[in-house]
Amino acid sequence: MVFSKKYEIIKDAPKEISWEEYEKVSLQEYYELLKSSSDSEEAFQLFFEENPAFVPGALELFGQSGHYPYMHTLISQPQIGAPFRRFPDFLWLANDSLTFTPVFIEIEKPAKVMYTKGGDMSAAFSQAIGQIYEWQTILNKPVNQLLFFDFFNIPQSLREKDFKPQFLLVYGRRGEYETNELLRGKRAAVRKDNIDIISFDRLRPIRDYYEFTSSQVRNKEYWIKNIPPTFRYRADCAKELVLAKGFREAIVNMRYTSEARKEFLDQRYKYWIEYGELPNKGILSSGEGE
Repeated sequence: MVFSKKYEIIKDAPKEISWEEYEKVSLQEYYELLKSSSDSEEAFQLFFEENPAFVPGALELFGQSGHYPYMHTLISQPQIGAPFRRFPDFLWLANDSLTFTPVFIEIEKPAKVMYTKGGDMSAAFSQAIGQIYEWQTILNKPVNQLLFFDFFNIPQSLREKDFKPQFLLVYGRRGEYETNELLRGKRAAVRKDNIDIISFDRLRPIRDYYEFTSSQVRNKEYWIKNIPPTFRYRADCAKELVLAKGFREAIVNMRYTSEARKEFLDQRYKYWIEYGELPNKGILSSGEGE
């Protein structure tokens, strides 16, 4: 008989920030950023790294997957290399029971316009759309799919699924087109073939993403950049914790998090790593965490 170990949850641990409070403070920060830094793409790159719940696509763009993305992390600026001439700003390795659906995300600074005064597509908007079309073309070739799998160290279970990447462009402000029927129509015409376009105004923290970190991939390893203040240790996330690098170091820089909470997360890290390495983990409950 093979015995399995049931995990233990510490019930009276220092609590993470509530989702409602996180939503309030992060949205306030985001709206201030839109006012003060709309001409800085770098400011928004940093904000989304610190707040991965704002970036759609973790559970796919079209439909809603019941599976967490691979490694439960938003990957920032992956340097994929040849044949990619330009790298995505962000990437979710989304999947469901039948498909592996990496979601490529390109962001442009909010101040950029989509259309000229004459109603033609701006050069910057055209370039951004063209980049997505180029990614589509590259990933249609099996040899490039293999390079992609290798770079991100994708497990065999995902490689065997149907490969259907999706693409998201976060561009501009809706005030440019929302009252112009012609511009709305032109914009809608570009949203096809697994491509979605949204304005910065539409972004809000997504509650289902409360566990997801942000990371960078180096030499096929996932290095944690930021841990959200809503994060909890959970049994069904322990395996990913084992595979990630730099998690413990990232605890120190968690935002909206008390020192007592940080200390607790640091102390409990070893327990959850050891649990994640067990071959037989007992019954997992996705609702339990500490």
